Formats: sequence, C-alpha cells, structure tokens
Amino acid sequence: MKTTKKVSSHVADAATDTSNKGKVSSFARFFADDAKWQPAVAVLFFVAIWVLLGFYESALLRRTESLSLFVFDTTFYNSILSVPAGTLSLVGSFLVQFFHNPALGAAIYVLLLYAVFRLTRKVFDVPAVCTLLALLPVVALLASNTQLGYWLFYLKMPGYYYMALLATLLSLLAMWAYKHMGNVSRLLLVAVWVVAGYPLMGVYALASSLLLALYGVALSARRKEKKLFPAVTLVVTVLLVLFIPRIYYNLCYNSIAIEDVYMAGVPVTQWNFAIVEKVEYLTSSFWHNIYLYWVPFVLLLLSFLGFVLSYAFRCNGHCSVKVTRTVTVAVLLLAVCFGARFWYCDNNFRIENKQNIAIWDEDWRAVADYAKDCDEPTRQIILNKNLALLKLGRAGNEMFAYPDGGVLPVSPLAVHMTHTDGSLIYYNLGRFNYCYRWCMENAVEYGWRHEYLKSAVRSMLLSGEYKLAERYINILKKTMFYRGWAREMEAYADEPALVGKNPALAQPLKYTCYNDILSVDDVVEKYVMDAIDANMTGEQSSKAYLSSLSGALAAKDSVAFGNSMELKQEITPEFIEASLVMALIKKDSKRFVAALNLFIQDYIKGVDMKDPKSVKQLPRHYQEALLLFLTLDKGKTVQVGEEFLNAFVSRGPGGVEANFMKFQNSVAKTRDELRKTYPYMTESRLNAVIAALLKKEFGNTYYYYYFFVKKIMTY
Repeated sequence: MKTTKKVSSHVADAATDTSNKGKVSSFARFFADDAKWQPAVAVLFFVAIWVLLGFYESALLRRTESLSLFVFDTTFYNSILSVPAGTLSLVGSFLVQFFHNPALGAAIYVLLLYAVFRLTRKVFDVPAVCTLLALLPVVALLASNTQLGYWLFYLKMPGYYYMALLATLLSLLAMWAYKHMGNVSRLLLVAVWVVAGYPLMGVYALASSLLLALYGVALSARRKEKKLFPAVTLVVTVLLVLFIPRIYYNLCYNSIAIEDVYMAGVPVTQWNFAIVEKVEYLTSSFWHNIYLYWVPFVLLLLSFLGFVLSYAFRCNGHCSVKVTRTVTVAVLLLAVCFGARFWYCDNNFRIENKQNIAIWDEDWRAVADYAKDCDEPTRQIILNKNLALLKLGRAGNEMFAYPDGGVLPVSPLAVHMTHTDGSLIYYNLGRFNYCYRWCMENAVEYGWRHEYLKSAVRSMLLSGEYKLAERYINILKKTMFYRGWAREMEAYADEPALVGKNPALAQPLKYTCYNDILSVDDVVEKYVMDAIDANMTGEQSSKAYLSSLSGALAAKDSVAFGNSMELKQEITPEFIEASLVMALIKKDSKRFVAALNLFIQDYIKGVDMKDPKSVKQLPRHYQEALLLFLTLDKGKTVQVGEEFLNAFVSRGPGGVEANFMKFQNSVAKTRDELRKTYPYMTESRLNAVIAALLKKEFGNTYYYYYFFVKKIMTY
C-alpha cells in the first residue's frame, strides 16, 4: 500500500510539472510569436489612449468642442473652404463636435488613429517583428494635439485637432493605391494629388505627394525595376510642389499671405510670431520653447520617410529577429516617452477647464471644490472660486480656506483672461456689455465658437437686446448639440418675463448695480474690482455710519438703531458682498469699510434692538479683516466700540479675536527666533520662511493672506 501511494504521488507531481511547463511554454510561445503579441500590445496602447482622453482629459475634450464651431449652413461651409486645406478643416470641425461626449469623441478619434496604424502596416508591408514601429506616426499625431495647452484658445484653424490625422489617412490610402499602379498611372496620380489635393489638404498634399514620389522610387528598387520613370516622377512632383501653391494663390486665394501658401494647414504664422511672455522664473519651462511645437510634425514626416527608405532597403530576412525585436521595442519605448513628454499636463490648465464646464452646468459647488486641487492657482482659478462662493453664500467664511496667490499660465503666449474665461466672469457679475464685447472681439480674431455664441445670447437676453440675441440663437439652432439649448433661450427672447422665473438665468441681474459703460479693460480682475469699488459709499460716510451703529448698540437706542438700517434700495445684498470680497482681495481698508457699511445695514435687518444678542456675528473673514484694520489703522479708517465688537465679532476663547492675537504672537516669536538663528537673513527671505512655518495653522485666515500672500500676478 505504501509503495502504491508513493508511485501515485510521483505520477501526480509529474503531471503537475507537465501542466506548469505547458503553461510556461504557451506563455513563451505567445511572446515568441510577433504576429500575436505585438498587435495585442498595440491594441492595449489604443485602449489606454481612449481611457486617458475620454476620462482623464474629458474636460479638455469638452472645452475643445466648446471652442469650435460646426453649423449646418452653406455660408459656414463656404467661409471655411475659402482657404487651402479648407476641406480638412471642415471635416475636422464636424468630428470635433463629438467631443461634447468625451467618451464618444475619444472613441472616434482613437479608431481613426488605429486606422492609421493598420494602413501603415499594410502600405509598407511592415514585418510582424516590427509591427509596433507602425505606432510612430500615431504617437506623433497624438502629440501634435496633446501639446497644445493654452494654444487651444488662440489657434485660428477650425478643426485643427483632426486635420493632420485626416490628411495622414488620405495619404496612406493614396500610397496603397499608388502601390498597385503602373508607372504612367503613378505619375498621373501624383500630378492629380498635388493639383486637386492642395485646395483640400494644403501642406499635407504637398508633403504626401513628395512621399508618394519617393515611395515610387522605393517600389522600383525593391522590385528591381528600372528607376528612370520613378526619377522623372520625382522631378515632376518637386516642380508641381513649387509652382502649384503660387498658381492657386494668384488665381483663387486672396485671404492668406504669400508666405503661408507652402504651409497652409498648419498654424505656422502663429507659432513663429507668438508673443512670448517674459517671466523670469518660467523661462526655463519646457513649454516656453516655441519651436518645440513643430517636433511632432517633424517626427510624423520622418517616420514615414523612414518607412519609405526601409521598404526600399529592407534586409529581406537576413537580420537577426532578436536584434530587430529589441530595436523595435526600444524605439517604441522612446516614442512613448516622447508622447508623454509632449502631453501638456499643467494642473492649473486642467482645473480651469473643469471649472469652465461646471460654470456652464451651474454646478457652483464643483467650481469651488476644483480650486482645492491645486498648489499654486492662477488668478482665473481664484476668480472662478470666489464667484462660486459668492453664488453659494459661503465667501465670507471660506474664500481664504483655499490655495491662494496667483501664478501666470505656463505657456509661450501672453495669455489674457479676456481670451479664456473673462466673458463668463463679466456675465456672472452683471457686466453684460463687456461679456458681449469680448465675445465679438474674440470672434473677429479667432472665429465664432460655440462658447462665444452662447455667451452672446445670454448677455444680450439680460441686456434686453432680444433681436440681437435671436441672431445668435438662430446660428446655434443649426448646430448638432446646442439646438435644444438655443430653443430654450428662444423662449426667453419671445417672452422676456420668463427670465425672472429662471433663478439661474436671472441671478446675474443682482449684480447690475453700476453703469455698464464700455471702457478699457485689459485685465479682467482689476477692472471688475475697480468697477465695483467705484459704486461704493465713500470713506467718511462709512466711518460715520459704523460709529452711529456702535453708539446705538451701546445705548440700546431702538430709534437710532432703526435709522442706521437705511440701505440704498438700488444696491443689492449680492453686489454688496461682491464688493466686500473685492476689497479683501485688494487689501484695501477704506473700500472694505465702505462695503462693510452697506453689508451690515442689510445684515441687521429684522434684529430686535431689545435683545442685542440676537445680532448674528459677521462671517469669519469679515471679522478677521475688521480686527486687522482696526489694529493697523488705529481708528483712522473705522471707529467702533466694544459693544459693536461684542455683537459682531467672536471674542471668546477659540474665537476669531483670540486666533488673531495668537497669530500676532506667533509671527513675533518666529521672527525673533529666526533673527537669532540666522542674523544675516534678508527681510524677504525671512518673511518667506515665516509664511511657510505658519501656513498650516493660519493659512486659512485673512490676516495670513494680507501679510504673506504677495506677488499676485493677474493677466
């Protein structure tokens, strides 16, 4: 029995070993077969790209779509087709629409990239061991789009996102047809490709025709045919490429410059003459080198040139498979690293796009929450966040609980907020004329876009310009994804009384407490703050009001208390709080007191003077600012008594006043310790160290912002 058990156990072990060997061998066989594992890796690559674009960069795709336009209208078609490469631009504009649904739009884009991969393999007969090399053009095409960043707002080329991709697909199809033609037919194809292709594809037709001619030379070399006719074809192609664009320029196209005729279809003029922002601490950034925007296009051209040459001089099986496979994998890894390096991943840019979408969706909580996800925000992020907190009624308690400061956008361009989200800021703060003004100016410079049209419609509706609103509504009714929104706005244009029944649409009207007269507004944030400040009560009346209110509280005088509650009816509570927020940002004690004057008048409505305890304490940041300015100004700006502070300020243990005292002591103590330890430290460096040490405990207070948040760069 023991012998039988031993034998059976050995048999079982042997069976297990055989099974494991079978699994290992099948795994090894899979990776030994390049025809299986390399296409599988390619498919995984495309799935990863779809996930990244459709979900990780979903906000970017939606913003790309909102900054494009496709209208089912012959006038629109004719305007785009009036320049070389207009057909690519028109079809690209149509496809960009589907980014409205990021997952769907990304799927269409990735499927077209996959078609490039498959056609590249087919046209150049790429061996199985080199399959992954066919991803090189795909990486280049992807990088040409993912590198854009803030160029998204400034490109004057509708459908740019798809233009190079569509041109590559058409060129590969032409090469596939060219491959199966005779010499005479090839010459005719190249001639037709240049003559008929230039209006359709611009520079892509010129480049692909040269590749076609070179491909003909490669085909004759590979097939050991006579090379005279392919050489003649190449010479004819070069001559056509030199002269056809100029002929078209003289006969057909008068809306482009002569120096652009050979590069029609790529934003060469914009990239070469971009306004470079001179920011000392950002000049070393990779994204400030304007010439790097050409690298993906150079890689695209070189990859196809490499395929053409390798097709002619292929080693025909004499090369080591192991070496070829190793080189293929190495080149692919380098290409992936290249693609990752050219993927614009600035977190502030991504947050701005997310906030923009949330603002259009009226999701103000999301707008504020997104602002928490950055370390050094741009002023655009902060303006959006403050606007959201104003809408939610949380500004007075939370606006300094978020990352603050203000860095410039990472871009070779001098980015201006008027070109990004300035019109949205103006609209939501009741500056409808300015909103419309920048919609028009941007449309003149960069062409009409969905976002501009929607902003123009809303601003004109709330301005009472219903006929003008209908003009833009009629355009949006011809789009694919905004016709429903346009019909909804049309109902408000037909019956303006309905606007008041839509709280979200009517809400900006609460900020229209000033003259909406156009003037210079180069910097959105500065102009908004100045415009609001100009409509606030002066310093002296503010001081008098707060003093009288303080006296009324001390005397428990109901008549005086009631008289102090008189508020100008034309100024709304929403506008008053916006002015408070702007005064805090500007660190302006006079404007703060003027705004606080009006804020408290509204704040104490309904308070029973016989019970002063019923007075609610001010929002936290307003308390902090009041205590700070009382300390700094020593009664010059505002004079209030103890009763006023007892009523409106948290003065107990753990309250705002106690925290302010703790902050002052901490600053003094930390400064003394640092001076003793580092006696030669400069004042600016000393303040920076103190700010870093105290940020965790006091970084969410107004007095920390007042003393330590410096060098705010708006744009």
